[in-house]
Amino acid sequence: MAAATPANEVKRAKPQLNVYTGLLTIALLLAVFGAGVIALMNMDASGQGPFDMIRGR
Repeated sequence: MAAATPANEVKRAKPQLNVYTGLLTIALLLAVFGAGVIALMNMDASGQGPFDMIRGR
């Protein structure tokens, strides 16, 4: 059988998503998405790999 919890034990709140943690997560996802878009645009412009430099004209 489960032991009874003492009356003087402090109840702990469940961890909740903080506003700042949510904003940081969204910012990181947007940064990763933005880096991917820039890499794809660079591939189209250079005709090479995503992180190869474009030669000057």
